[in-house]
Amino acid sequence: MDARRRALAAGLLLCSYLLTGAHAQNVEVKDVRYYTQQAVKAYRAKDFAAYLENMKQASNLRPNHPTIIYNLAGAYALNANPVEALGLLGKVAAMGLIYPAAEDEDFNSVKDSAEFKTLLKRFEANKAPVNHSTAAFTLEEKGLVTEGVAYDPATETFYVSSVHKRKILSINKQGLARDFSSAQDGLWSVLGMKVDAKRRHLWVASSAIPQMIDFATSDKNRAGVFKYDLKTGKLLKKYLLPDTANAHTFGDLAVHPSGDVYVTDSLTAAVYLISKQKDALELYAGPEPFASPQGLDFSSDGKQLFVADYGRGIFVCDVETKKFAKVEHGDNVALIGIDGLYFYKGSLIAIQNGVRPHRVVRLRLNPQMNRVERLEVIEANHPSFDEPTLGVIAGDSFYFIANSQWGSVSEQGQLASADKLHRPLILKAKLF
Repeated sequence: MDARRRALAAGLLLCSYLLTGAHAQNVEVKDVRYYTQQAVKAYRAKDFAAYLENMKQASNLRPNHPTIIYNLAGAYALNANPVEALGLLGKVAAMGLIYPAAEDEDFNSVKDSAEFKTLLKRFEANKAPVNHSTAAFTLEEKGLVTEGVAYDPATETFYVSSVHKRKILSINKQGLARDFSSAQDGLWSVLGMKVDAKRRHLWVASSAIPQMIDFATSDKNRAGVFKYDLKTGKLLKKYLLPDTANAHTFGDLAVHPSGDVYVTDSLTAAVYLISKQKDALELYAGPEPFASPQGLDFSSDGKQLFVADYGRGIFVCDVETKKFAKVEHGDNVALIGIDGLYFYKGSLIAIQNGVRPHRVVRLRLNPQMNRVERLEVIEANHPSFDEPTLGVIAGDSFYFIANSQWGSVSEQGQLASADKLHRPLILKAKLF
C-alpha cells in the first residue's frame, strides 16, 4: 500500500504526501509542503518564531486541517501566546479527534492552566468507544490483508479482496468462503471492488505494491482495472495503465448508473474513466484539485461524483460539466484521512483511517449536496479495529473491513508470524 495508510502523525513531522500528493514537482514551490518543511527546519533549530510563521502560512493554505491546527497551536504555545494556542487546541478537540497534548512539551507554557486541563479531558473523552456495529462475518484464512468488500444482491454474495495474497474471495449466503479469482488472472494486490448488479460484472482495482507476495521489480508502478463476469466467474478484460515510469496505485472505483466506471489513482492524483462507449482506460481528471484521491461514489441520480481526498477533504463533481468543487463544512468537522466513501440517502458514509481515532462516520449533506451540515459517528475506538479500510452498502446496512491488518506485512512483503495475525472481520452497521 502507498503512504496514504500511514497514520497522520500528531507531532511536528507532518506527512507531506498527505498534504500535497505525490505529483509535486522537483522545483521549489511555496505550497503547503514547502512551509511545513521550513517549519521542521525552524523547529529543529529552536527558531520558534520562524516555526510559528511557517505554520501560519501552512494553515492559511490548508485551513481546517487538524494536524496543521494542532501543530500551529503548539507553535503559539512555544511563542508565549496562550490564547491562540488554547483556542486552536480546542478546535481540534471539538472535531472528536485524539492528539497527545498531555505528553507534548510544546504546551509546557499552558499545561498548568485550567483551560488546558479541560481540553485534556475532551481529548480523553474522544477515546470513548462509539459502537453501533455487529460482526457480519469473519474469514478463517489469515494473512490476507483485506482491503475491499463488494456485494451482489442477486446472489447475496460478498466479495473480499486480498492485498497480500493477490486474490478475491467470495462468501455465499451460507457463509462459505472460497477463492473467486485464479492465479492465471494476473492480479496484483487487490484493492477496491464494485459489483455492477445490472450488468452482472465485478469491477476490481489492482496495483503492484511491495506488500504483495512475489512482488517483482518489473511490476513496479503497474496498475489496472479487471472486469469479471459474475455469472461464470471468468475474467473478461484487463484495463492496464500503460505508464510505468511514474508511481500509481488504483485504490478504489465506482460504477455510474450508466455503467461507466471511475477509478482513483492515489499516487499520481488522478481519476480515470472506463466508459461504455470507448471501453478503454482514459484520464478523467487530475492532478488538480487532488493530492491523494481515495474513495468515490455517485449521488443516486448519477449527476454528482463525490471523491474523498486523503489530505484535502471531499470534492464534488458535476458529471456533465466535469467541474469539481470542495465540499464545505464547519470548523468542528474533519474530512481528511477518508479512505472509503459511499453515498446513502442524501448523505455520505466515510471510513476515516487517517485520523485518530479510526472511525466510520455519516456526513449529512445540505440539499445542494455541497456542504456537510453534520457529522455523526457510527463507529469509533472499536476493540477489533486494525486499520478499517473499505465497505459496501447492502440494503440499509453498511458492511466494512474492520481489521485490514496492513501493519502485519512489511514493505518487503514479509508477513508477521501467525500468532500476531487475526481472522479478517467484517462489521455491519444499520443505517437509518
